[in-house]
Amino acid sequence: MTVVAFAAPLASVVGVLPLVIQFGGAGAPIAFAVAMGLLLLFSVGYTAMSRYLPNPGAFYAYITAGLGQPLGLAASFTAILGYLMIGLGITIFFGIIAGDLVANTLGGPALSWWIYSLALVVAVGILGYLRIDLSAKVLSIVMALEIGIVLIFDLLVVKQGGPEGLSTASFHWGALDSSVVGICVLFAVITFLGFEATAVFREESREPRKTIPQATYLGVCFIGIFYVITTWLLISAYGVTQAQAVATSDPTGMFANAMINSAGNWAGGVLSVLVVSSAFAAVLSCQNIIARYCHSLGVDEALPKVLGQVHPKHGSPYVASAMLSVVLVIGVLAFSASDPNITYAWLAGAGGFPLLFLMFLTSISILVFFAKKKREITDVSAWQTLVAPTLATVGLGAAVYLAASNFVDLTGGDVTTAMVLQIVIWSLFVLGVLLALYYRSRHPNIYARIGRQQLS
Repeated sequence: MTVVAFAAPLASVVGVLPLVIQFGGAGAPIAFAVAMGLLLLFSVGYTAMSRYLPNPGAFYAYITAGLGQPLGLAASFTAILGYLMIGLGITIFFGIIAGDLVANTLGGPALSWWIYSLALVVAVGILGYLRIDLSAKVLSIVMALEIGIVLIFDLLVVKQGGPEGLSTASFHWGALDSSVVGICVLFAVITFLGFEATAVFREESREPRKTIPQATYLGVCFIGIFYVITTWLLISAYGVTQAQAVATSDPTGMFANAMINSAGNWAGGVLSVLVVSSAFAAVLSCQNIIARYCHSLGVDEALPKVLGQVHPKHGSPYVASAMLSVVLVIGVLAFSASDPNITYAWLAGAGGFPLLFLMFLTSISILVFFAKKKREITDVSAWQTLVAPTLATVGLGAAVYLAASNFVDLTGGDVTTAMVLQIVIWSLFVLGVLLALYYRSRHPNIYARIGRQQLS
């Protein structure tokens, strides 16, 4: 539920699906199917490696095990940056939509967006301080509601049909123009980001060797099938010949208008509330993921040891979680005078790039890890250790190339902002490498622990 919440299904349906339809037209569902297939290939090697890597840390642990401590530490810093940018972007987005809901739907006072964003940070910080199962329960309720409203829409479209019926044209060979496959799949892959974070909860799982792979596959399959079906039915709600034009002219209103047309005016108010709760769930999920990355770095003493402290009662990485809350407060206040509609978009778009790059690096790490361990590990197949990871590496490499090529578009079209963000991302990655080399020279005991290679 945590990783699916990070994907923010309802927010993605409202904000991302129309973009894929805008580029891909009737063939948009194929982009999500391709993305799901690619990430299932990645999951084959990822889950196979998890059986021999009893370390929490996700990208941090996996990349270290395959490619060494310098790249592993660099990966952890880059992952934190990516999740933090996305989390801050969604926090700002929450402020915008919560303020609109209170003022325009509920008839409350018109307050600045950053007040709602700060309130969110406080609420999420409290939940992050407590046990992970409490957060999971909150996420489960929120997820059930937001998925429920989309499923109601899906069922209504199936029952009522669209102006051109339930056309299967979206699934015909060639429905997705080859000239736009890259950008469509790129946006589709970004909507899945966060599913790999199942591994950071390893220490809080009862049977991690069983539940981590299950959660990973379930997360990818659920998100993929959910988006494929909903994208197809959203296109059907307008008609195959009209959907792309609607997505181009009114992307943010496309789903809401279709929902109101299918279910009635009551759906508009409910949808407004659930988009707010969807953003809340995504930020809570992000808080939990980042806190556990920082906790792992604290345990390894690659960052201050205090970050590795666990609450004696709740079992949560409460120091890391509290530190993150402070960072988010500073971030919200730093952007309080900016245009939130522009800021949240480029933060969320740019944050996906480093995570996509780390997924590609992890795929390479899986290949290297099993190549080095081929004499020790004999109970896995070539499909798990070579074929699937190789196919995933090629596909993810293409996605990284497309993301880099379209980075200006991902960050809102401002060249200067895109350049600054690229400098920040790669500078932090290099900093991680240099810090690991420093530890190797001056503190070999810390270097040996990087990537949770030696669990305390």
